[in-house]
Amino acid sequence: MRGYGELYRTSLGLGLGHLRRHGYAREAVIRLVVPLDPSRYLELPWALERLDVRPGESVLDLASPKLLAVTLARKGALVTTVDQLESEIEVWRRLAEREPGLRFLVGDGRALPFADASFDHATSISVLEHVAGNGGDVAALAELARCIRPGGRAVITLPFAPEAWVEHRHAPAYVDHGERDDQGRAFFQRWYDEAAVTRLVDGVAALELVESSVARMQPNLSAAYTRTFPLLVPLGPVFGALARERRGPGGDVVRILLRRR
Repeated sequence: MRGYGELYRTSLGLGLGHLRRHGYAREAVIRLVVPLDPSRYLELPWALERLDVRPGESVLDLASPKLLAVTLARKGALVTTVDQLESEIEVWRRLAEREPGLRFLVGDGRALPFADASFDHATSISVLEHVAGNGGDVAALAELARCIRPGGRAVITLPFAPEAWVEHRHAPAYVDHGERDDQGRAFFQRWYDEAAVTRLVDGVAALELVESSVARMQPNLSAAYTRTFPLLVPLGPVFGALARERRGPGGDVVRILLRRR
């Protein structure tokens, strides 16, 4: 698959750099063994292309895979990435300590600590589906919209299914907000169908839809990847080299480009 080479090289460089300066760290080794998670081939190269940042432009990232933030910063963007997981922020502060134009902050995407229109663009890759609470995804998207200037772009991806549903797991995967189903399982994420995507986008009047596409990888290993995670993660390099992107019915990722009115 084309378009992932820049991300791949960035990941390898981060891992090698950290190991040379500080020695062993689990995340540094992961950067070398799995430079790009197989689940991100549909998302990160597309996000880089659609953001199309210019040197000096500012980007607000809400909890996306941090490899995206580093790659954007290397293009000359001024990137602020916000994540509610303090451990994630600390790991990436160490990994990217020599990268200019980057800020890593702990924060809640539903209440971002920034002034209105203080960024040129925003992105959030496979994150809004995990924001807890009734309408939590809409609240987080509205915060991203508030923080970018008129005309600025917002690049979003979400998991897609023929029918919308909410996934729960026995233990919280990220931050535990106490949300449980009737079996006591913790909220994990929402899956979106076309109607749910429309609900999300229409819920933020400040944004207009520019582009939306549903895609999958061919061969489609998404179900096997989810069932066996993390066993198939090391196949990422081979998967990326051999697989091809397919758009249309049967896709499991929806990619959305929005513009601030």
